[in-house]
Amino acid sequence: MKKIKSILLSLTVFSFALSCADENFGDNYNKDVNGIYSSDYKSLMSGAMMNFAQNGGNAYLMNPQLYVQYQSQYVYTTESLYGETASAWSRYYVNQMNSLTKIIQDYSGTVTPAMAVQGSAQNMIGVSKIFRAIVMKRVTDAFGDAPFSEAMQIQNGIKTPKYDSQQAVYTQIIKDLKDGRDALSSSTTAPQGDIIYGGNVTKWKKLANSVLLQVALQMSKKYPSATGIAATEFNAALSNSSGVIETIADEAWFTFSSSNLLPNPLNAFRAADYRLSRELVESLKGTTTSFNRTSNHTPDTRLKMYNNAFSMSITGLPYGYSSQGLSAAGYSAPSSATNSQSLKFRGADSPMNLMTAGYTFLNRAEAAARGWTTENVELMLSKGIVLNYQTLDKHYITNSDNYDRNTNVWGGPNISGTTLQPTVYADAYAAARVADITAFGALRVIGEEKWVALFNNGLDSWSEWRRTGYPNLVPATNALNGGVIPRRMIYPLEEQNFNSANYKTALSGLNPGTDSNKSKIWWDQ
Repeated sequence: MKKIKSILLSLTVFSFALSCADENFGDNYNKDVNGIYSSDYKSLMSGAMMNFAQNGGNAYLMNPQLYVQYQSQYVYTTESLYGETASAWSRYYVNQMNSLTKIIQDYSGTVTPAMAVQGSAQNMIGVSKIFRAIVMKRVTDAFGDAPFSEAMQIQNGIKTPKYDSQQAVYTQIIKDLKDGRDALSSSTTAPQGDIIYGGNVTKWKKLANSVLLQVALQMSKKYPSATGIAATEFNAALSNSSGVIETIADEAWFTFSSSNLLPNPLNAFRAADYRLSRELVESLKGTTTSFNRTSNHTPDTRLKMYNNAFSMSITGLPYGYSSQGLSAAGYSAPSSATNSQSLKFRGADSPMNLMTAGYTFLNRAEAAARGWTTENVELMLSKGIVLNYQTLDKHYITNSDNYDRNTNVWGGPNISGTTLQPTVYADAYAAARVADITAFGALRVIGEEKWVALFNNGLDSWSEWRRTGYPNLVPATNALNGGVIPRRMIYPLEEQNFNSANYKTALSGLNPGTDSNKSKIWWDQ
């Protein structure tokens, strides 16, 4: 019996030892056999751009459109009433910057023949740096301080990256834009995987300079002087020999294709839950009612392009009410069939802009108004408005048949003008707004026109509004956060839980230093 007990005890110890031993089941043991674990560089580039273009979801796309009151929510109103919930940034880092950083790192080393046919090192690095800077600007403008210098460094053992101050992030963004621009060469192999410009590095240089103008102005609160760093960077980009975007042909647009499984992300939003805001509608009509949040008093036919009825007669939904609050205030929701955002913008195949000539001219108008340049404010403003009208016509009206939201969404007459006078309507509106400068001031008129021109580009518009204060938006009546239009997004829960030390340090860059949507980020302080 003693021998049997001894044997059983030995077997138990042996079994326990086996269960605790490290066992190599092979590198592929826990892999999805149908998954993709490697990719070529052109696919990394196109994938990063596609993912950025398709950043759907409230945290990535719709919240900023609601914050600047382009649209109003009808039933589910948490976002438009500023509910304070954690946001998200994983797609920016994991799906976009991670791929772009790998391209930069690998092409900075030995370039194999297989890599070389996908693009020269100069061009693959150049485009990747420019686009990564664009992505990072979105991140820091939304959240404030954020990981950058230590981000995408897991191969170096960095799993909990530090947060760089927003000032440091902006410094690196400017450097990446300039380094990327200056690296590009039209005499070497064009970059493959470029879904924006098809490998045209001349246009990428203009895009880089145009983004630099935008970045410089975004720092105007911190550096308002005509001799400060912001004005210096603005002028350096404007005078760069590569030029800036001045024509519609040089604009940066994302082209979507539902048949190729690349639909416009707005198409996933349920149209019945949203209406164009009455504030936007009345501002474009130029009414004298309290809903007009601008100084405009001239009918702006861009309203026709923005709504689903292609009409100047819609009413829009008053912004900032809960369902009960809307009824108590004596309002009701107008028809979603006509008062919602046009299918021209939210159709599965609708294009979406990244940077336009009109916006670039409006940035030049603002810089001139601030005394940063000697350009003519009125001329820059007029060109910015007219070009915005024209690019809307080019991208959203592809046939001359009558518009019909059911059968011919791409039809309708041009809003810019007539066949004989192609810009007559745009010219008349621009002239009226130039005249408004005398009564209301250049910075106000320019800021309001940026709001109109950036329709559907909520993130950039929200950044502009936080910086300039134009238009004069009023907080939601039934706000859930005490009545403050959000100044930022709240950091992701993953950061709070798994990178808590660096997360807590980052809060010191906010004013006040709490992770709230009411706190201001560096360039907003």
